Amino acid sequence: MVYQTVSNEDLMRYLDGELPPDEVARVRDALERSTELQRELRIFEALRKDIGGLSFDPPPHRSVWDGVQRRLTRPMGWILFLSGAILWLFYGAWVYATSPANPVEKLAVGALTIGFLLLLGSTVSERLQESRTDPYRDIQR
Repeated sequence: MVYQTVSNEDLMRYLDGELPPDEVARVRDALERSTELQRELRIFEALRKDIGGLSFDPPPHRSVWDGVQRRLTRPMGWILFLSGAILWLFYGAWVYATSPANPVEKLAVGALTIGFLLLLGSTVSERLQESRTDPYRDIQR
């Protein structure tokens, strides 16, 4: 029987185009003579098509609450956080300006505070710019 001379590995290599020309002719000849071999080839073609369509990325989990959080909760949190921070900054500046401390001490504390805020702001800004162009940002651990 001709089917015995063509193995499943030969069929897969034929399907992938990895056989040398003389082997291709042998497999084609065997396929013409054996309906069972043709059926095996169709099964392998279907498996190849199914496996080729698989994706290894997990589908993103989206729910109704994700949209609510994106559109309502986060903006509201940022508004409250920033307004509270601004109020605290103005209150701290007012207390600082009206305190009876030595003016040299006020200048030193002010320089430290402004320097710290500038460094923090530049670092945060730099990190945000890097995160937008980071090629690995979507990789999950």
